[in-house]
Amino acid sequence: MDRPRIAISSCLLGEPVRYDGGHKRNPRITDELSQQFDWLPLCPELEAGLGVPRPPVRLVGDRQQPRALGIDNPGLDVSAALTGCAQRMLPRLHDVSGYIFKSRSPSCGLIDTPLVDSDGRDSGVTAGLYAALVRAAMPKLPLIDEQQLEQADRREQFLREVEAYRQSQAGRGG
Repeated sequence: MDRPRIAISSCLLGEPVRYDGGHKRNPRITDELSQQFDWLPLCPELEAGLGVPRPPVRLVGDRQQPRALGIDNPGLDVSAALTGCAQRMLPRLHDVSGYIFKSRSPSCGLIDTPLVDSDGRDSGVTAGLYAALVRAAMPKLPLIDEQQLEQADRREQFLREVEAYRQSQAGRGG
């Protein structure tokens, strides 16, 4: 393996997998980092069977255990689908050396996903359901989102962490 394999939110590579059928192609990723990494594109919402297009969801409730509920239909709860998907997808991550997530996503946000209370009032930010489970299951895996990649020092730190993680993988035999 010449280049590190990095898991990435599919929408950041320009794949039309978002709830509205769109994407969030990121030129820094597609034009620059694609020269350094091999990608494992993943969309937990699509993998969970939610389809494209799909009703938009947001995180509601407690910061430690939010629920992913429909914005237009609060009776729609896709929390179990997303957490179940994370459990199924974790084995696919055994050979990646890092993960780039989509910021502010109810599934993939690392630190900045908007959270509302049961009345729909702003309640701060938290991690998306899928990203939180990946972080908990793989605490040493280097993680970053596309907004953090825009910060040169944070991007360089991620690159160093990926290389160190990759070396530790080679020492473990994969």
